[in-house]
Amino acid sequence: MTRKLPGSIPDYVKMLTRRKKYLLWTVCGIVGVVVPVSMLIPKEYKSETLILVEPQKIPEAYVRATVTSDVTDRLQTIQEEIMSRTRLASIITDLNLYPKERAKKSMDELVEEIRQDITVEVINDNHPEKKSVGAFRISFLAGSPQTAHDVTAKIADLFIQENLKVRDQQAQGTSHFISDEAQKAQAQLEVQEEKIKAFNAKHMGALPEQEQTNLQMVGQYQSLEQSNSEAIDRATQQRTYLQSMLNVSSSREKTAAAPLTTAQMALQKKKQELASARQKYTDSHPEVVRLEGDVAALQQEVAAEPKLTADAGPTASQAEQFKSQLASVDQELKERTSREAQLEGQIRSLQGRVNVTPDVEAEFADLNRDYQVMQKNYQTLMEKQDASGMAAELERRDQSEQFRVLDPASMPTSPYSPNMLLINGGGIVVALVLGLALALLIEIKDVAIRDAGDIEKYLNVPLISSIPALSGDAGKPLSSLKQLAAAQAANRLAAPNR
Repeated sequence: MTRKLPGSIPDYVKMLTRRKKYLLWTVCGIVGVVVPVSMLIPKEYKSETLILVEPQKIPEAYVRATVTSDVTDRLQTIQEEIMSRTRLASIITDLNLYPKERAKKSMDELVEEIRQDITVEVINDNHPEKKSVGAFRISFLAGSPQTAHDVTAKIADLFIQENLKVRDQQAQGTSHFISDEAQKAQAQLEVQEEKIKAFNAKHMGALPEQEQTNLQMVGQYQSLEQSNSEAIDRATQQRTYLQSMLNVSSSREKTAAAPLTTAQMALQKKKQELASARQKYTDSHPEVVRLEGDVAALQQEVAAEPKLTADAGPTASQAEQFKSQLASVDQELKERTSREAQLEGQIRSLQGRVNVTPDVEAEFADLNRDYQVMQKNYQTLMEKQDASGMAAELERRDQSEQFRVLDPASMPTSPYSPNMLLINGGGIVVALVLGLALALLIEIKDVAIRDAGDIEKYLNVPLISSIPALSGDAGKPLSSLKQLAAAQAANRLAAPNR
């Protein structure tokens, strides 16, 4: 027969009472091994520091920072820089880390080991409208509390210094770039200004803003030309009169008719013009009407002049006066003729300037447009240069966004690992489970009958009577299952005789 498992809690309690020595041996044995072994496991201490990402102190409405990169990206870049082989090897050397492992491991292996012991945890800002890094935590595992503290403080300092360095480099780089671009823009602007100056010098007088002046000057010169032409006409008439008087004086011949005056000669000339005009136009034409008026005026002028008799010829002194006046009139005619040529040349020059003004204006518009664009670009760069200079000064004064140690590196007071409570508690639990399993196994293998309940359970016969345990025999098995089976057979044979 196979022994059955206990069916109730009291059965388990009885079983544990009978097999308690196996449970105690198992628990004591396993705990006796686990506790010393856990004491031999190397202890690791964890130090932590919390670094706050502090925003810019000066409002951005007054000074806008040139470093606009996201804090997360910049933090990732700084972390990669600090986690590089060069930086970690320097930390190992400076703080004399892993003194025992140096003789067995290479520097690359030690760098990989310290890299695994460093943890950087980013803490995001919980602001609903501003999802960014609010702080980050740095932790390090080491074999001693002091080493963990020193390395954590060192890494935190590297993060702060590297952030300042990166921001300063970006600010200075931006400032230098904008300054170089401003110098280039200024050089281009100066070149364009020289082009405009040369253009203005080349087309002086024909510039768009001088067109109205040129037109006014053309009108003035035309008026001067007309006045000069009228003066030439008058001088010509005067010369004709003087020449006639001088001829009379030279010939010393007296004629029946008196010599013609200037008004008389002008009258004859106007009459000839009037006759010619009447051949071309009607009597109501404005030109004919004008000439008739001139003739009438000259006739009145001739009528008002004193008449010379035939004997009234010029004297010798008057002949000399005629010669002097004739020379003066000739000089005036020469000057007037030269002046007329000058006026005509100036008028042609001004009219030429007015004619080329549209072409000059189009060419000047192209030059001026490029100049305006360059000037606007230069002014924009100068404004950006001033702003970048203020941003760089903000970085130098540590008034911009920066990392600030909120919680300094902690000094561990107890090991972070191994967890002795967990290890020892787990060992005790495992020992109890194994002890219970061992006790249960032994109980199943045992075929002894210990009480009346076992008889009914395993033999399936009614119990007629039982004999109480004798003194000294308490707790010992009643008999084996085989003996109990033999007694059962004997009882069945005796049953009919009863």
